Amino acid sequence: MFDDILTVLSVIGSIKLEKFREVYDTLLKHRFNEDEQQRLLYSHNDVLRDLEALGHCEVDYSNRKIYICPPSFALLPSRGLPRIVLAGGRSEKMLKRLMKLVNKNSDKVSVILSDHLSVKNPLFPQTICIEAKSIGILKQVTERIGIEGNLEIPASWCLSIASPSVNDISKSLVYSELVEPNWKKAVFCYERLYFRQFECSDEIKLVKYKNPISQQQYTWIWNGNAAATIDRGWGRYVILNNHKSRMLLFDQVKQRFAIPSTMPLPKQLARAATLCTGFLPRKKAIRKQIGYLPRETNITVYEGVTEFIALEISKKLGLDLLETNL
Repeated sequence: MFDDILTVLSVIGSIKLEKFREVYDTLLKHRFNEDEQQRLLYSHNDVLRDLEALGHCEVDYSNRKIYICPPSFALLPSRGLPRIVLAGGRSEKMLKRLMKLVNKNSDKVSVILSDHLSVKNPLFPQTICIEAKSIGILKQVTERIGIEGNLEIPASWCLSIASPSVNDISKSLVYSELVEPNWKKAVFCYERLYFRQFECSDEIKLVKYKNPISQQQYTWIWNGNAAATIDRGWGRYVILNNHKSRMLLFDQVKQRFAIPSTMPLPKQLARAATLCTGFLPRKKAIRKQIGYLPRETNITVYEGVTEFIALEISKKLGLDLLETNL
């Protein structure tokens, strides 16, 4: 519990991307031999994406820096007893204090430590949830250990409502006439739902470039001869919004929400979906065609997503939900 990547980063507070890679690689070498490291198949970018989705950190890619968030508790919209999940940073001292407090009140409250089933990497932090007989007891626990959190409204509700919409993103774009750089590039194909190298004649298109010197990636959305920089996560959905593709899947009975794995949710909506349970989504291939998506399409499935949050995400992305069995 005390030697995962999050606990180490929490001591540092903020770190450059390059230094993060060094720290992560050093931890890997201490825990695994070369063959075991190769089998993990979990890149630096995967770690950062998942830590961000769980509310543990914020990544500033333009300045190439990672900031660990202050520790906080997020209320989950779960059925049954009220439950909160620990987000942000964590320290060995804080976790020991939490465990000691809960053990003294085990008749009223419990701590649930769980691995993320979708992440087969012992360096990734466990999910830490606290469950109690009432919200009042949870408030007493958070006050005793000095960690803040909104225990009135589920964090996933707040995040999904506060997120900008695809229309907001489109209206905020500032286009200017540019000469396309002679860099390696890939164009987002809305029919296949991923970036690939091909000549696209569309008036509006999303293109990612890699600077051959710095190796930094840039994403521009083109409208004729004019282009604007855009967050890649939102850029995909801006393009899809023009074609009204139905590719957001929802199982109301099982409370599961899914998207094609090549179409990751924008950061704030990904965090909203993840904080429905405090667990990362899992990936699977669909066995039959579902609407626009052909058989064997890989999808990312979020558990515990209520209809309210699924509809809110759908509204923000400007795409209809497709109800199906997940």
